[in-house]
Parts: sequence; structure tokens; C-alpha cells
Amino acid sequence: MLNVTNIERFLLNEVAPDLGKHALDPDEDLLEQRVIDSLGILRLVSFLEQSHGIRVMDEEIIPENFQSLNSIGRFVEQKTAGK
Repeated sequence: MLNVTNIERFLLNEVAPDLGKHALDPDEDLLEQRVIDSLGILRLVSFLEQSHGIRVMDEEIIPENFQSLNSIGRFVEQKTAGK
């Protein structure tokens, strides 16, 4: 499984700094807990593309791929394996 520490750090520092959290549960529903919203997903996609050298297609921007740190990690892992 992909190490999601840099993704977690990005979310906490850049997308949702006002939450005051220092960590996220890997299975926490980021959408339900309002850690990320639609704008946050776009910022996260940009970050993932730059930091992991992947291209995220519009049709891949679905809740299932961005629901939790674990789901984001699996998604990035699949994308990097397909490069």
C-alpha cells in the first residue's frame, strides 16, 4: 500500500487547515467529515498529479476514489502501476 503521509499532510495543511486536526484516520470518510469538498478534491487532484507524476481523468474524479486516505492511496497506486 502506498504511504499516504504526504497526502495526509497536504490535506491537513493546505486543504483543511481550519479543522485543527493533526492526523486523519486512514478509513475516515473525508467527504462526510467535510475534510474535503469539491474545490478540495480539485486541489488534491492537482497535488497528486504533480507529486506522483500521474494524470487523473475527469471520469476518475468520483467519491469512491477520494473518500478516505486508504481509497486515495489505492487509486494512486493503481495509476502509478499503469504508467
